[in-house]
Amino acid sequence: MKFGILGDAKIAREKIQSAIVTAGHEIVQIGRRLPSKGADPIWGDVSVVSYEALLENPEIDVIYNPLPNHLHADWTIKALEAGKPVLCEKPIALLEQDLDRLEEASRRTGLYIYDGFMIRYHPQWHWLQNLDLGQRQIIQVHFTYPPQPEGNVRNFSKFGGGPLWDIGGYCLMAGLMLFGGTPKLLGHTIVMEKALDVEMIASGIISFGSSQILNFSVSSSASLSQSLRLIGTKGWASLDVPFNPPEVARAYFALQDGGKAELLSKGREIVFDSCDQYQLMVTDFVDAISEGRATDLSQSRHIIRVVNLMK
Repeated sequence: MKFGILGDAKIAREKIQSAIVTAGHEIVQIGRRLPSKGADPIWGDVSVVSYEALLENPEIDVIYNPLPNHLHADWTIKALEAGKPVLCEKPIALLEQDLDRLEEASRRTGLYIYDGFMIRYHPQWHWLQNLDLGQRQIIQVHFTYPPQPEGNVRNFSKFGGGPLWDIGGYCLMAGLMLFGGTPKLLGHTIVMEKALDVEMIASGIISFGSSQILNFSVSSSASLSQSLRLIGTKGWASLDVPFNPPEVARAYFALQDGGKAELLSKGREIVFDSCDQYQLMVTDFVDAISEGRATDLSQSRHIIRVVNLMK
């Protein structure tokens, strides 16, 4: 398929450009608010046009939308109305009302939307979902990174900034993927940035019912770090780098039948085959369009609701 890219975003340059090409598809145009400024050299000779001209281009089959968070819903709807399915970066919306609009537009146009949670495709998550740990009780997860440069969109609440919108969704998605059910916010704490109107640190306690609890923390003022541990009645498992794994990812687990020594050790190591989770996402997105799958934003609805309660 032929892709149009709405914006010269870092995630588009560093992850999606190669994912689209390696998956066997073509990037036709880049849309920019100020097309006269051109785009990053990584795009080669791909032409740069306005957002509107990009959506009007009849050669483009599908749109990838990596615009700032507050623009996701409106420009995704505009793309649908222009007759193009959309792969949109998360969070696909900041309010449930906007998610309602997205779902209505998808139904009205008959076109597919996918919210870009690429972690759904990595084999480490498939392994963890199928690992027998008995009754799953606790997920402990964190995702942190250093402060962003002055002027970065992540530093402004009006743009959907702050680590809760940026990376908190990944932590909540971990609960949805490993527990299922409906998340309920039991408690949370927020530490605000002193010079900005976004949070610096946020932690939440989420119930998924059936004695299943997710504890998570995110920060935009700490060292780059990620981890996840799932604990059940028969053992535990952990992912080294759950959200942005290296090309070859590793995980660890320990079971009761290995005894106390194993349970209190680093555990047994699992090494996963090399893969690109972004390429797998692009491939499935195109397959979904070809197969006529219906849009399903139910997990995003849970995430949007919980994040707004924490805000």
